[in-house]
Amino acid sequence: MSNGYFALVLHAHLPYVRHNEANRLEERWVFEALTESYIPLLWVLEEQPESLSWTLSFSPPLLELLNDPVIQKRYLEHLDSTLKLIKKEKNFSKNKQEKEIISFYETRYKKIMDTYQNHDCQIIKAFKTFMNEGKITCITSAATHAFLPYVQTEQGVKAQILAGINTYEKYFGNKPTGFWLPECAYSPGIDKILADAGIRYTFVDEQTLLKSKPVPKKGIGAPVYSPHGVALFPRNQVISETIWNSSVGYPGDFDYREFYRDVAYERDFDYIKGFIHPDGIKVDTSLKYWRITGETENKDWYNRTYAEEKIKQHSRDFTIRIEDYLHNNKQSFPPQLITAPFDAELFGHWWFEGPEFLLQSMEVSIEQNISWITPQEFLHRHYQDLETVRPCFSTWGRNGTGEVWLNHANAWMYRHLHYCEEKLVELAAKLSKEKVNIVTERYANQMVREWMLAASSDWAFIIEGNSASQYAKDRFQEHIERFHTLYEAIQNGSYNINEISEYENDYPFIMVNLWHYFKNQHDLYVNMQYTNQNNKSKKILMLSWEFPPMVVGGLSRHVFDLSRKLTDQGHEVYVLTSAVEGYPDYEINNGVHVYRLKGKQPSFESFFHWTGSLNLAMADYAVELSKKIKFDCIHAHDWLVSVAALAVKKELELPLITTIHATEHGRNNGITSPLQYEINQKEWELMNGSDSLIVCSTYMKKELTDVFQIPEDKISILPNGIDPQQIIAELNEERNDENRSENELLLFSVGRLVKEKGFQTIVEAADILRNKGLQVRFVIAGKGPLFDELNEMVRKKQLERYVHLAGFVSDEERNVWFAKADAALFPSHYEPFGIVALEGMAAGKLTIVSDTGGLKEIIEHEKTGLKVFPNDPHSIVWAVEYMFANREHCKEMARKGEETARTIFSWDSIAERTVDLYNKIQNNTAKVGGMV
Repeated sequence: MSNGYFALVLHAHLPYVRHNEANRLEERWVFEALTESYIPLLWVLEEQPESLSWTLSFSPPLLELLNDPVIQKRYLEHLDSTLKLIKKEKNFSKNKQEKEIISFYETRYKKIMDTYQNHDCQIIKAFKTFMNEGKITCITSAATHAFLPYVQTEQGVKAQILAGINTYEKYFGNKPTGFWLPECAYSPGIDKILADAGIRYTFVDEQTLLKSKPVPKKGIGAPVYSPHGVALFPRNQVISETIWNSSVGYPGDFDYREFYRDVAYERDFDYIKGFIHPDGIKVDTSLKYWRITGETENKDWYNRTYAEEKIKQHSRDFTIRIEDYLHNNKQSFPPQLITAPFDAELFGHWWFEGPEFLLQSMEVSIEQNISWITPQEFLHRHYQDLETVRPCFSTWGRNGTGEVWLNHANAWMYRHLHYCEEKLVELAAKLSKEKVNIVTERYANQMVREWMLAASSDWAFIIEGNSASQYAKDRFQEHIERFHTLYEAIQNGSYNINEISEYENDYPFIMVNLWHYFKNQHDLYVNMQYTNQNNKSKKILMLSWEFPPMVVGGLSRHVFDLSRKLTDQGHEVYVLTSAVEGYPDYEINNGVHVYRLKGKQPSFESFFHWTGSLNLAMADYAVELSKKIKFDCIHAHDWLVSVAALAVKKELELPLITTIHATEHGRNNGITSPLQYEINQKEWELMNGSDSLIVCSTYMKKELTDVFQIPEDKISILPNGIDPQQIIAELNEERNDENRSENELLLFSVGRLVKEKGFQTIVEAADILRNKGLQVRFVIAGKGPLFDELNEMVRKKQLERYVHLAGFVSDEERNVWFAKADAALFPSHYEPFGIVALEGMAAGKLTIVSDTGGLKEIIEHEKTGLKVFPNDPHSIVWAVEYMFANREHCKEMARKGEETARTIFSWDSIAERTVDLYNKIQNNTAKVGGMV
């Protein structure tokens, strides 16, 4: 008697390897998968018990390949050539056992040819027929199987998902309700895009659930709902590993066919040359006569009787394991579910006997009364019994992370991909305001197509595995170069019909309108012009717990620079902040009205409760001040003024704009303590109660939408700025360091000494560099709770000569260190923006930052600075070695970085854009009768 359900899920995918020229080696991947996996799976469906059903995912590249007439014609030629080789082998062979194997292949290949031709070469239609009969549920995946958590923009993720769904609809006639996340890679926020696209369920690794918050009561015994209502079905590793585990899985049995030994390599060249690549390259023919035998080069003949007996044994063992697991883990509401997802190509291609094993397992399951179910049917029966959790990022890759798709071997790819996304977003916003002609539209669509083809997760995977890495690199570079050519043509208006036709014909992939996926309605909305407020001087009430001379982090400097620049542009700014001993309660500082307030109960030992006391004082003072000054809006900075901001907004009925500089969740990589929870709640209340939010980077915007579910159109991205004069003013007072060697490199870092700033990584890197004998010194300036720990690390490793902790430094001292340094280094693990990195650039120094958060948006790798992996000392070592080897290029990068900092991140521009936002929010509230 069954105590639950078993769900088999296979994912069929190949990269898009269709080329105009015939006989490409990579095209054989399609032929092998058809011969050994996809057609044998059709045989399984023909014979499987009527009461069983399972799920099969087809990636869009595979759908396009299998429906391509060129591929279909070439596959028939491939089958015909293989049958001719079998005939030749039959005449050549003198060994009885070998002859039996050849006869087996002859029968098999004739059946393959018959199956393919009987379905008119349209095997997707054949699978669709079985789906209509209820034997299978088909779903799809992302357009080019991109690793979605590493796609930078929301528009890019949407494009991958929606184009994938539309390709499926093209071939199956309806939209799928399930979706296979490439590499089972889930990250928060993806579920919203899936839900908006009509997807009800997807598949994840079991760790996605086991590390979610809260941990599901059923563990991995049932799917769960994500925050946006998508059901997540977890892989059951205990059951799955009996098949996929390379050490103990069934496919490694000694009686099964040996994958790595092919007849092509056993025959003389003259004999086999008509059946290998025309260039004389020996390739697999798929005729493999040997069994695994063991860890030996001397392989025994493949014996079908032995193999069939093992299929019976293993299918029975497999079903017994399922039955035992269901019995030992039985549960109710809903019943226990074992979800077993695999690559479809494992069955047949990698494990030759795999499809037969599946069929036998189905038949034994009927005998044992084990219920097979599809996720779609499971939801239909038990949708009301599922929990909702907040899952974490995870994949089914190595260690459950994305390290296979992002590492030292392939990290260089992502800056190109992210650049393409950014340009596509810009282009879509531009074209949305124009009447687009047919040629421009073809170019824009091809740009999306080239980005998609470059974004395939296969290329990063292949490069990491070093298998067909040159092909992967060539394909990636080809698509990126074509993207740039197309982009420049659109920018210059220099179109070439022959060129665009050639690009379209080379890779005829998803030939539909694609650029519309990158439209963003919020961008269009923000671009609307509001004229009735634009020329009016603003009176702005600004709330910030810190303001110079109180400087704890970057917030103080930000509020100071923004407020004085707004004043320079003719607006009146009134800052309410906390009292500082020795400074006046009221002053006009650079034109800014500054009110320093003491909390209602200033003696609180708890910082959290002290801020509450300060907020009460701020709220009372703001109301009193409003009796003299008619404010236009409130501008709050971070959660520390949340209570006051929301109270004043309600009391004065004013629009509230809030800048979120960082979040507790981001600083701590999650919420783990009661205090963090309280702060997190304050942040959410402030965000929810504000009329508009400002963040400094795309990274921070994504954090707010993913973690707090804030609507995108409520968030504006305005970067932090710098005043170069604050950095450059004292550079002429550069002081010589008499103890410094001429060949020694000096790297300067400054910031609050907390774990998320990554300064401990510098100490670890210094240790490695010392052992390499490189002359380098690091200076770390700043104060914070990590100071003693860093000091102890330096002492224990005896790195005093290599790492100097300078402690707190004044602005003047900071500028002197910038002047002395060869580079500025900021290795943060978490950094919403990173204004100190801009200061390094403005100082004319090569700036090295972690490829994380807002930092990665400031630096263009190897053009305006260098990026390193966060929390990776070896990456810092690489950067230092790069500096030693490329001194002139580093100077050029520093020059370009300085130019970027002085132009793009100007406070003049940022202040103007802030006022534009004030105007927009004022107009919005005015249109609804002034109600806030």
